Amino acid sequence: MEMALTKLWNRDFSLVLFGQIISIFGNMILSFALPLYVLDVTGSAAQYGLVLGLPFISLLILTPIGGIMADRLRKQRIMFWLDAGTTVLIIGFMILNGMLTTVLPIVLVKLLALNAIQGIYMPAVQASVPALCSEKNLASGNAAVGVVNSLSTMVGLAAAGLLYGRFGLTPILAVSAVCFAATAVMDWFIRMPYKKQPPAENMIKLIKGDMSQAIKFAVREKPILAKLALMFFLFNMFMTSMLFVGMPVLITQNLGLDMELVGINQSIMMLGGLIGGLVAGALGTKLTIPKSLIYVIIGSVLASPMGIVFLISVTPMTAYVVMTISAALIAFAMFMCQIAVLTFIQSETPSELIGKVMSVIMIMPMLANALGQLLFGVLFESMPNLPSAIIFATIAMTIMVIAYARRVTRGIKAK
Repeated sequence: MEMALTKLWNRDFSLVLFGQIISIFGNMILSFALPLYVLDVTGSAAQYGLVLGLPFISLLILTPIGGIMADRLRKQRIMFWLDAGTTVLIIGFMILNGMLTTVLPIVLVKLLALNAIQGIYMPAVQASVPALCSEKNLASGNAAVGVVNSLSTMVGLAAAGLLYGRFGLTPILAVSAVCFAATAVMDWFIRMPYKKQPPAENMIKLIKGDMSQAIKFAVREKPILAKLALMFFLFNMFMTSMLFVGMPVLITQNLGLDMELVGINQSIMMLGGLIGGLVAGALGTKLTIPKSLIYVIIGSVLASPMGIVFLISVTPMTAYVVMTISAALIAFAMFMCQIAVLTFIQSETPSELIGKVMSVIMIMPMLANALGQLLFGVLFESMPNLPSAIIFATIAMTIMVIAYARRVTRGIKAK
């Protein structure tokens, strides 16, 4: 295994990546289409924000458990059973969706269940990267995972918008089920280093002990990790939440454009993230967190045209193009920062704590997404004629977060 780790594209790392491409594609077309379905049927930005934000509760609850499982169980087995379980879940949803007529409750239950599975799945994937890559290749490995995730997300969003706009929800459900089933097959063949830990006699004490250990490490032994988690929280609370709620609402309701254009908008935004991942991978250890924050400053300033188009007289399509370009530039900057932060956290964390620490760090943006998307759903519904005010306020808050982040991360260097 040590010899294999000297190469980034070893057999098992490649299987994880290819599995991620298929799995995230299936996840994104489903996760994107279900809230759009609610927005399309109800026309309510508040309900749209609800189905985006509320399912993060299950992520918050299950992610710490996923971190513990990633450290104590075989990671490839976790991924296999979760992908297989998701396939069964989607098939069950297809059956129920044909029987029930109430939209909101069944969509919420489905997204809560899907996010619960992802809460266990994501720490296993994140903890797999250091296990399958040498320290020298860690930044490139994280960038590769991020790039394929963005690419799959980008294609998935475009496919979801196209399929939903033309054929409705059923084909999306079927394609998603096939994707998760295929990923489960790939998971079965992954070989990953495994260090058995002593069995736990009491699960509650185990969870409490492991989470306390991770929090103590992040807050006391490496306080910079807690500060980075807070930075993640604030970025997702404001800019990320505004983009995910605002883009579909503004495109379909304020501009009066089709759902298919929403998928294209989200795909181009992910393309920005993809390019950011490629640049981060090319820079490797040269990309420090302070340097990545410079890109976030530039991206936030370049988000201003999104608000300006609603203050001047332009055609809906012109406004759409400007908004899409601005969103892509923001995604480019945010993704570079994310790669730099994840690489730093993994390099500073002992291997036996990576799953637990990553799960604690990941809880912060999840909580921020839940709160932020609920907030922006209410804001866009209660202030439908003031989108510029919402956008400019978001940019101002993001710049304040960057100022805080630059202060606390001053002096961090790449290893």
